[in-house]
Amino acid sequence: MQKTTGEQTEILPYLSRLGSLFSSGNYPYVTARVRAKRAYLLSRETYEKLLMMDIHEITRFLQESRYNKEITELSMNYTGFELLELALNRNMAAVFHEILGFSEGDLALMLAAYLGREDLQNIKTLLRGKIYNAKNEDIMRAIRPAGKYPGPYWSDIVNRSKTLEETIENLKKNEYYDLLRSLQEEWRTDLAACENKLEQQYYTTLLHSVKTRSEANTIFLDFIRREIDLINLKTLLMTKYEGVEPDRISTMILSNGETPEKTMRRFIEAVDFSTFLEELQRHPFMESITDQVGTIAKAGSLTYLIRALEKEYLRRVTKSSYLHPLSVLPVIDYLTRKRIEVDNLRILARGKEKGLPDPVIREMMVM
Repeated sequence: MQKTTGEQTEILPYLSRLGSLFSSGNYPYVTARVRAKRAYLLSRETYEKLLMMDIHEITRFLQESRYNKEITELSMNYTGFELLELALNRNMAAVFHEILGFSEGDLALMLAAYLGREDLQNIKTLLRGKIYNAKNEDIMRAIRPAGKYPGPYWSDIVNRSKTLEETIENLKKNEYYDLLRSLQEEWRTDLAACENKLEQQYYTTLLHSVKTRSEANTIFLDFIRREIDLINLKTLLMTKYEGVEPDRISTMILSNGETPEKTMRRFIEAVDFSTFLEELQRHPFMESITDQVGTIAKAGSLTYLIRALEKEYLRRVTKSSYLHPLSVLPVIDYLTRKRIEVDNLRILARGKEKGLPDPVIREMMVM
């Protein structure tokens, strides 16, 4: 899957050929393959069964599922949560690369750009790890090589970098390097702002990568803008709840979402959290989950409302994927659900390892 020359690890080979493909994409074939894969995703009932197991029982259960290959290969050297986390990351990367590998034309280009989020997340993980002096093995355990850069690319950078500055310099050939370099003095003083700027570059690049030469491409553009809205709404909820100043919030909002700028400005400038919630309930995302607003006061937390928001967003993506069966949306729907499954299993395993009560673990999962 990858080719290594000296200390440099090249991107996955088939990704380097995507730019030469000009067809709109092999949508019928890819969506059929993805529908077959979706049937193997874990159900809510299965999660409830897993909640009653300890971490060893969870591992055995998953070893008898689609995670068999990765758990079996890694079980010779790892155990417990470490084994599960590495196996989950490796499995997700294999599945994502497989789907991208049998995609063609615009479909392949759009999926490759979309999966750049995995590379972005790895950069964040890498830099956080170096800032907080995490061990290299701990950083690598959290790396998910499901984007265009394979595992050896990340392990090479992790092992050759002792400091934040060295890490940034070793990312010199990465598309985020110029931005990382320009923010070098800010990483330790304003981590959230730096990560937000990386997110903005990702979404700007993603939007520009989609050519509006077909209806399928236009549908994908609409999806990206709705996803930006979701991220902005979660940012607004957390910052308004914590009483962050409007000027500061403005710097954290991603541009190019579907929500009109004047609406976003009203959200940002709401005088207090209660006023903000009143405004927020008029947003289309909130139509079917307004009853969850009351959970903030009852639980003293945003957790339930944010989870409801994420579930509502996922429901809308799934509905759109059925309305547009020969588009990129059924593929994105599956990739999103696969990512959620991996995150749920990681939360479950970590919770069991830490001895957290089942209701607390359940609350953190998206089911």
